[in-house]
Amino acid sequence: MVVLGHAEKLLKVGRHLLFGAGVVDVWGPVGVTIFFVISGFLITRLLIAEQDESGAINLFRFYVRRGLRILPAYWVYLSTIAVLACAGAVVAGRGGFAHALSFTTDYVNPDSWVLNHSWSLSVEEQFYALWPLLLVIVGAAKARRTALLLIFAAPLARVLTYFYVPHLRPAITSMLHLRVDALMIGCWAALEQRLNPSSRPLEILGRPRTAAFAAAYCVLIAGIVRHVGFANVAFGYGLEELSACSIVLWALRHPASKPARVLNSPAFVHAGAISYSLYLWQQLWLTHERPTPLWKIPLLVIGAVLCAEASYRLVERPLLRLRSRLNFTAISRSTLPAGN
Repeated sequence: MVVLGHAEKLLKVGRHLLFGAGVVDVWGPVGVTIFFVISGFLITRLLIAEQDESGAINLFRFYVRRGLRILPAYWVYLSTIAVLACAGAVVAGRGGFAHALSFTTDYVNPDSWVLNHSWSLSVEEQFYALWPLLLVIVGAAKARRTALLLIFAAPLARVLTYFYVPHLRPAITSMLHLRVDALMIGCWAALEQRLNPSSRPLEILGRPRTAAFAAAYCVLIAGIVRHVGFANVAFGYGLEELSACSIVLWALRHPASKPARVLNSPAFVHAGAISYSLYLWQQLWLTHERPTPLWKIPLLVIGAVLCAEASYRLVERPLLRLRSRLNFTAISRSTLPAGN
């Protein structure tokens, strides 16, 4: 969705499009919201599964595994951007690199198109740093209550920011404390499944009709709501998050359905495998800073995909194999029994 959204925005530069321009161009940010929900859900399920299996959550192992998953491909991308910036091919300053490397671009704009997308990685890394630690300290039940509290608090914080700090309106989409509900709804769903398997809210969200409306909302309706500033701030983000959660829950309950079989086909599985590298590299290829000839846009998308393939095969996959072979011993300082 991010690649399609950016490609559509690239198509709009210097042109007037009659149809679809207001819908497809928000697929990028909507895709990021979906990613946040899935991330919160999967990370929490993995942590709970480890606790159930071993009786404890090994924070050291979690942080090392996340580091091997995220950092090498990210560092390769940033190194390439640094070389291109030195050659004058792209615009990226030292301050932008400092914030991209420290994962703080969700609060400080790097003033560089090729680094702007690192805001979502900053949100993710801050989530990785805080959520597992909270789950270990307070336990699953209190973590679920905390997630619910943040799900309701974040929209209120967005509305207050919109009215009382208007110069921060453009940054509402990126700051952790204003987008944390996207991660927390996934975390809550995973904990609710674990603690209350017969949960009524989960049953409603996982219904086929709910999931069908959720898919329609993400693909079509969100494109309208995203262009109505206050409506998006007040309830648009929340509807995207609920929709993403509904789709995830439905897919888990209906793995043999036709849509699920399509998503589990080799082509879609491979697209998922390279999606992280593709998210990194599409930013370099699909720049909106100047008009681009129509014939060139498919070539730029192909260039992004080829870079993602190279990154996945040469950087990600070898380290993923290494990560799967690592057998870290429990370390008393990093493995703590989770509370109840």
